[in-house]
Parts: sequence; C-alpha cells; structure tokens
Amino acid sequence: MQNPPTPVALAIVGPGRMGQLYARIAAEAATMRIVALCGRGAESTQAAATAHRVPGYANGDYQAMLAAHPEIEAVIVAASEWAHIEPVLASLDAGKHVLVEKPMALSLADATSMVEHAAQAGVYLMVCHSLRFDLRFAALRQAVAQGAVGEVLHLYARRNAPQIAVERVVGRFPLAFWLAPHDIDMMLWTTGSPVHKVMAFSRAGGKERQDFIIAVFTFANGAIGVLESSWGTPAVSGQPLTEQFTVRGTGGMVELLSNQSGVGVYRAGAAPEYPDIGYTPVIHDQQEGMFRRLLHHFVGVVRNQHEPVVTGSDGLAAIRVAAAIDRSLREGREVLVSEE
Repeated sequence: MQNPPTPVALAIVGPGRMGQLYARIAAEAATMRIVALCGRGAESTQAAATAHRVPGYANGDYQAMLAAHPEIEAVIVAASEWAHIEPVLASLDAGKHVLVEKPMALSLADATSMVEHAAQAGVYLMVCHSLRFDLRFAALRQAVAQGAVGEVLHLYARRNAPQIAVERVVGRFPLAFWLAPHDIDMMLWTTGSPVHKVMAFSRAGGKERQDFIIAVFTFANGAIGVLESSWGTPAVSGQPLTEQFTVRGTGGMVELLSNQSGVGVYRAGAAPEYPDIGYTPVIHDQQEGMFRRLLHHFVGVVRNQHEPVVTGSDGLAAIRVAAAIDRSLREGREVLVSEE
C-alpha cells in the first residue's frame, strides 16, 4: 500500500473569523498541519495560537514568521481586505504557495502584482472564490457546462447583506470590491467568457457609502448579466431571498434559490430555524461546508494531486470587473473593462 503524502505545513495570516475557521479545518484534517499564526492583535493572535498549539506572531509580523519557519509550505492570507498585498507578496517571494481570501486585492495593480510574483516564484496562487466549492453553485455551473441551457442568454445574481454587515468595511475601500467578486467570479466561470462592458448604478452615486450596487455586464460572447448587491436593508425575520443565481439560455434555465435549504426546525412558541447546511455547518463535531472543500482542494493542489479549480488569474479577472464597476459608479457612464 502506498504511503499517504505528508501533511502540508500551513501558516495563517489573519486569525480573525475566517482565519480561525481555516485553522479549525486544518486541525481536524490529516492532510495538513498548522505551523504558525500571524495577526495584528497580540491578544487575539496569542489566543488562536494557544488554541492550536503553534507559535503566534503579533503586530502582523509575517516576515518574522516566514523566517522562523522554513518548513512552511503554504500560507493562507485571511487578513482584512485592505491588508492582503504585503503578506501575499512576501509569502510568494519566499517560495510559498498562497491561498488568499476574497477579494484578493483592492486594486488591479495589486492583483496583477500577485499573479506576476506567483509566476516568477513558480508557486500556486489560489483565491478563495468559495462559491466554486458550494455544491449548489458547482452543480449549477456543471449543468450549464454540459449544455443544459443551450447558449447562455442572460444571468442574474443577487447577494444582499443586512445594514450591520457593512459597518466593518464602509469607508475603507470601494464597496464594489466587497461582496460583488463572489458573483462576478461565478458569472465568469459559468459563461466562460470575459466581461466586455459594465454599467453600474447606486442611489448614492459614487460616494463611499452606497446602499446598493446594481450592475449590468455585457459579456464578450454576447450574454448579459445583472448583478444586485445590497446592504441597505435592516435585518429582518424569516427567510428572505437574499441570495440568488439564475442562468437562462436558448434551451433551458438553471436557478439557485438560497432560502430553500431543505431543513427547517419548528418549536412551539419559538421562531422557525433553518440550519446552515452549506457554508459552515458543524456535523459530527467536524467543521463541514464549502470552506472545508476549498481548503482540502488547496492542499491537494500543493501536493500536485490535481489542478486548481480557481487560480490567481481568475481572481484577477474578477478584480478587473470590480474596478470597472467602481469606475462606472464614479463617472456615471458605461465602462469598457479594457479601460482598466
């Protein structure tokens, strides 16, 4: 019997919500091990490091972490959206494979630099476009790829968050880079065609604090996409349709309705509950869901077991469209993606 590959030695930059999620997944897996954690907050970094019995490096000292642990094979950069570029480039230049959270960068220049550094170093750069690892979205894309809808005519994507969700990021970067890259990437992956033109709208014009973004994409193959991303609605009860993805073509259609989870819990005198079965469910005391599939895929890529489902170039393509959305909002006109 062939011996299994040795566990991939991982380091995590940014032990916040997503960083701790990846740390738990890694700790529960036989195919990977955490070597070190790095974060800006001394207390939170040390707490996460203690929990996983690994060295912690506070004040964002990823250079010290990389120098102290040459055994690191791959780095997960799960820091805040505005703090990706430096640790990604440092890790790539040190010859480490990198998995970077979405959005990979907040400018086209930074995203391009990441892709170029990965190519120069000869290492893998993957972006956490997690919808590719959501079984529902993957099945939708597979159906389209197998010809279920014929020629794609138009697509619609909705990803809406409550008002409170935007407080962490508002004013720090253009909000076209916040939630939209998830569905931009899904549209690009599903159509297999780049976006040619973008026209975007928001009630607040080009100001930093919009309530929503509605964007219309014209793809190079002639398909039209509409993206709705809103955070202007207060939190409400029930199970509203805050996430949706639809593809219509000459031969059929495929649609994803996120409020139909398939599981409902109803107690006397209590509001209904709809357990998470896709994103981060815990089943049999193990962290399951699409992020587990994403991370296991990444370590398989590092071990050359398969090709990456999503690459740095895919992330760059999404950033290019996000930049075009932001420019369209600022200038109030249709933008050619080639202008970016």
